[in-house]
Order: sequence, then C-alpha cells, then structure tokens
Amino acid sequence: TWGVFAQAWATMMVNSGTFSSGAALLSLGLSVPETLLAQSCGAVILLAGLILNASAGVKYGIPFPVFARSSFGSGGAHFCTLSRGAVAIMWLSFQCWQGVLGIHAALGQVVGRARLRSWGRLGEHLDVAKLVILLLYLGLHAVLIQLGPAKLKRCISSVLPFMVMGILGIAVWAAFLCPVQEALVAAEESTPESIGSKSIAFFAAMNSSIGTWSTLVLNVCDLSRFSPTQKDQALGQALGVPVPFVATLFIGMWLAGATTVAYGKAVWQIPDCFAHWPSMVSVLAGLVLAAATLLVNVLANIISPINDLMNVAPNHFTYRGCGFFVLILSVAVCPWWTFSGRITFVLNFLSGYAMITGAIAGIFMADYWILRRRQLNVEELYTKTGVNWKALLAVLLGAAPLIPGFVDALIHQGGADRQATW
Repeated sequence: TWGVFAQAWATMMVNSGTFSSGAALLSLGLSVPETLLAQSCGAVILLAGLILNASAGVKYGIPFPVFARSSFGSGGAHFCTLSRGAVAIMWLSFQCWQGVLGIHAALGQVVGRARLRSWGRLGEHLDVAKLVILLLYLGLHAVLIQLGPAKLKRCISSVLPFMVMGILGIAVWAAFLCPVQEALVAAEESTPESIGSKSIAFFAAMNSSIGTWSTLVLNVCDLSRFSPTQKDQALGQALGVPVPFVATLFIGMWLAGATTVAYGKAVWQIPDCFAHWPSMVSVLAGLVLAAATLLVNVLANIISPINDLMNVAPNHFTYRGCGFFVLILSVAVCPWWTFSGRITFVLNFLSGYAMITGAIAGIFMADYWILRRRQLNVEELYTKTGVNWKALLAVLLGAAPLIPGFVDALIHQGGADRQATW
C-alpha cells in the first residue's frame, strides 16, 4: 500500500550517506538556501523518474532485469543490471566504511585513540585498527548472507527507527551548540572549492541528489511490482522521498555549521560526532550506526548486485557465492581512499556514476512511455531477443559529452591527496 511505500522510502532516505552529502555540498560555494533549493529540485526530478519507471512493475508485475529486456534486449539487459550492480557495490563500500568509522570512533572513546593508533598506520586515511574492524564487519555481512535475507525482516524493522531517532538526536545536539541562524551562516564555506560559476555549482548539487538514488530509479520495478495500484506507488513515493531526503540534508548542513562555531571545525560525517560525546553515548551510537548500516547493506546494497550477477548465468552462479564476491569487490573499491574528501565524494562519485545510470533510466522512460505507449509483450521478455544496439548507442551518446569532465575531475581534483594516500 502507499503507507508501506512511504515508510520504506523514508527509512532509506534517512541514512549516513544523505547526511554526509548535505554538508559536503556546501564546499561547492553555494549558500544553505541555494543548496536546499538545488537539492529540492533534484528530489522532484528524482521522484518523477521513480514514479515513471515504477509504472511497468505495477502493471505487469515484472522485476528490473526483465523490464530492462524491453529496451535493451535479453543480452543488452546484462549491461543495465551490471551497471546497477556496480553502483550498488560502491554504495555498499561507502556504507561499510561509515560503519567502520563509527565503531572505530566509539572504540577510541573507550580505549583511547592513542592505543588504536599504536597498532600502526597503512596510509593517510587507513590504520591497522580500521582494517581489522573492516574485515570483521564484512565477516558479519558474510554471516547474514549465509543466513539469507528472509530472516532479517524483523531486525530491519526494529533497527532503522533507531537510526531515524539518532538523526533527530543530532539535530537536537546541534541546536544546543549554537543558534540555528548562526550555525547556518557558519556552515557556508569561506573558501569553497572552485568549479566554475554558481550556476555550475547549482547544477552539480542538483545532480548529486539525483545521482545518489539513480540506481533505485533503474530497479524501482523490483519494489513497485508488489504495489496493488499505480496510486499506491506514486503517493507512497511522493510522501516518502522528497521531505525526508531534504530534511536529512538540512540536518547535515546544520550540524556542520554548529560544530564550526562550537569547535572551530565542521563535522560532516556521523562517526566524527562521537569524539564530542560521552563515552557511553558514543558506544551506543556507534553500535546503532553499525547495526543499521549492516542490515540496510544486506537488504539494499547486497541483494541488488547479487541478483544482477546471478542474472548473468543463473544456472552457474549461486546466491551465496555472488554475495561473497560482492563483499570482495566492496573492499577493492578502497573506501578509505575513494570517500576521503568532501569534494571528491560529491563530484567524482555521485555525479560520475549518474552519467551512466541516468542515461539508462532516460532510455527506459522514453521507450516505455513514448515508443511503446506502456504496452509490453510479457512472453517476449522471457525469450532470447539478443542485444538492442540502438539502446546501447543511445547510452554512449548520452554519457560521452560528460566523460572528459569526469576524467579531468579524477585526475586533477584532490590529486595530491590521492597520491599521498596510495
């Protein structure tokens, strides 16, 4: 029903990634109102894409890999599913690192940071303690993969509300640090990263909100096929996406400004808050963050690429085998390096992968709504139809103008920091 959809999307929107990107976007040189306006515009565009691509799932009851065949053919659909899977692995890597940072910060409050640092360092953003925590944390993911997703439903319903309450608790803490207006003024960067004019920064911020959830725009049929009516999926997503998303972003910016006033340095990631809290509160918050991240990862960031990989060779690949392989790939992303800087996080990651998934989503909508007029031959979708090279060419043409800028961002933005890390 629409209520279930609204609750599901609201819980997905309130997460550490959304929280972090809110403060990170201020480094583009926009004011808080400009950033919120850009993100709100992006949320509306995102909502439109979700509703349009969800329609086929409701009408025909088909999942994403099958829907992709209508536009790209049975062979070309592998490109769509693997593209989605790659993005899910990136998010898995980021969320895992957030959990590791939370546990590391909580342990630092209990045993002391100096003792953790005494284990040794492996790079600018990675030490031995964090690596050990990461491996153990991934081990817990492997245990849950072995158990299967069916046993996690009760756990996810009980842990996620604590994450929502935690975000609201951070807002209360920010309010105690300094007045809201003073915090919002302090949040704005005095020496922002230069990426061009304000217009370019505005569109970059807007694109980041779309890119963050572009994967779900692709595979929203996996959820909407369980919706009884089009009204339920449309109304549920309209209530569950824009407001929780923008509200979490705002709290992230609010805290960045409040901590700048109170401590002289902005805090833009949830684990960094723990250093300013009492030990017991930090430990509880770290455990909640780690548990929530663990469960959301398995349900949202692991099951998706598992299904995508299994779709390549369903007679040879197993659920658990693909799951363990996905965990290995999440480590290969090197999250301690990839997500080390704010400007890198916003532009290189969010904007970068959106140029591919956005092009695919646009083809889905144009093909289903304009060319096919919402009429699909379901039997044909379950037969071998080869590859629709026109659709793949359209993706290439859509993404090609953006590739030079993306490569330039990878090479020049934060290049010195990356070299030092490696």
